[in-house]
Amino acid sequence: MNVDFDPNVLKHMKELAEEADLSLEGLIEVVIGQFAGNKGARVYTGRWSGGEKDGEKGMRYVVQWPFRPGFLEATGDLVKKWRLK
Repeated sequence: MNVDFDPNVLKHMKELAEEADLSLEGLIEVVIGQFAGNKGARVYTGRWSGGEKDGEKGMRYVVQWPFRPGFLEATGDLVKKWRLK
């Protein structure tokens, strides 16, 4: 899997990962796992004509996060995998 992030987003993600003593990959696994694993997580889409570029109409994406905080109890093997090295 290859994912590209806006440089400002990537910078902030790295700061969050460091604060949590996680690798960037570990942070992404924890956050996306909590998002996708909880009821209420949705991504809604719709056309955005104002975003047309190169002949392709734009899209709007509305991310609805679940209404409860994620709580993950990670076993030692996951901690070892995700921790900053």
